[in-house]
Amino acid sequence: MKRIIMTSIFGLALAVVLGFGFIPATEQTASCADCDTENLPDIQKAFNAFAAECAKLVADGKEEPKKCFIPNTYNKLLPIMKVFAKDNRFGPGDRILFPGETQVGNLIAGANRTFQAGAPSAKDTMTIEITKTDGKNGALIKVCAVDDKGNVTRPAANIKFEENEANGTKSVVATGIQGKIIRIQIASFGGVAKNFKYSLKTSQ
Repeated sequence: MKRIIMTSIFGLALAVVLGFGFIPATEQTASCADCDTENLPDIQKAFNAFAAECAKLVADGKEEPKKCFIPNTYNKLLPIMKVFAKDNRFGPGDRILFPGETQVGNLIAGANRTFQAGAPSAKDTMTIEITKTDGKNGALIKVCAVDDKGNVTRPAANIKFEENEANGTKSVVATGIQGKIIRIQIASFGGVAKNFKYSLKTSQ
């Protein structure tokens, strides 16, 4: 009987640990930072809005989407897409990151945050730059690209900051991204009472 009771108590404790995802003094990892598809419907809205606005400027823009990325056309579309992004129609506005803009954040261990471009890329490459500004935790940064069919690819290598690594800047270049929307996922790992502060910038 005593053995049965002890087994039940152990099983209950294990269920609580698994259910709540918390083990005291155990460090979190960044294993859940793989490219996800949680925001694909909103990303598709961005593609649809871009195509619709392009069609207003280029008569056959929908039939020949490459014409939407000609500089004279794209430069007219970009301000419109920025206005659309501000009203959260493509996802949370504070998670939209257009080239040349910077976002800052602070993550505790085990937390993920995803930023995405508010329009498909006109160019085939993009530089992603992340600066660690404070904190003792590490972070894993993954770059993903989504096309207008919803296919997700990895156009760049990971960036990683180890635990207790000195503040500094690291960058990577994403390639083969013309016509795709870039998503950048940041996952912090390390001690549960520590954090990772950063600034994120993309440029083309």
